[in-house]
Amino acid sequence: MSRGAQALVVVLLLAVVAMGGLLVARQRSAPEAAAPTSGLVVYAPCGMSSPIAVATQRFREANPGAQVQVVFDNAIVLVRKIRKGDRPDVIMSPGELEMRHLVEEGFVDAATVTDFGTLDLVVIAPTKTKGLDSIQGLTSPSIKTISLADPKYNSIGYYGAEALKSMGLWESLQAKLLLREYPLEAVTLATNGQVDAGITYLTCPLDTAPEKADGSDVRIVETIPRDAYPPVRLQVAMLKDTAKGELGRKYIEFLISEAGQQAVATSGILPAKVIE
Repeated sequence: MSRGAQALVVVLLLAVVAMGGLLVARQRSAPEAAAPTSGLVVYAPCGMSSPIAVATQRFREANPGAQVQVVFDNAIVLVRKIRKGDRPDVIMSPGELEMRHLVEEGFVDAATVTDFGTLDLVVIAPTKTKGLDSIQGLTSPSIKTISLADPKYNSIGYYGAEALKSMGLWESLQAKLLLREYPLEAVTLATNGQVDAGITYLTCPLDTAPEKADGSDVRIVETIPRDAYPPVRLQVAMLKDTAKGELGRKYIEFLISEAGQQAVATSGILPAKVIE
């Protein structure tokens, strides 16, 4: 299979299972969040459930006896839980925006913020959208609606907005943009054919079967040049008031080790060194 075909399968996979994956993650997170544990509690975006599950299992194998509990949910939801009083030991972010908010609000120890991977940004479109072959084509009168996660709250939206601004497209596309609170909602609008195009990550891995991709109806229009937006920084950090600092540091160090980087790469996350 060519690289282009592989990339398409990744996005199709996201399209078909996104909402189902989010539902499963939320169903799992509720009882897990309430359960007491003597081990490390990690909050992680549900879109990264597959690679983080692999990495966490390999961390346990490398550190016999280490207890790690991962709670998956939408990144916005995880941030709101912390604001309302939840206190995990470690938090992961699908970009720098959510982490920056938690640092500024005094929840996260800025000295522990660590990049553990990166992703590419792409323009996608339903196959029914004809004649669109580049990001510049979004200005065409035939493209009337474009979905994007709200850049005020989501890293995907933040990077997407920065790309449009740097390419001189942001102002001209304002009337076409449909901003959504949750990134998966923005992607679903495109995969369901409810918009003419969308901007999202190339991969937002979910723990599901690749064969489910066959029923989706979306294509990659273009991978947006990386120099058009700040590097996507998938980040991990410890909360300031964690009592499990030693285990938290070991976990973070493992994620950026060779073994940890290989683990997260199993589901499409690019290594952190790509950012450099």
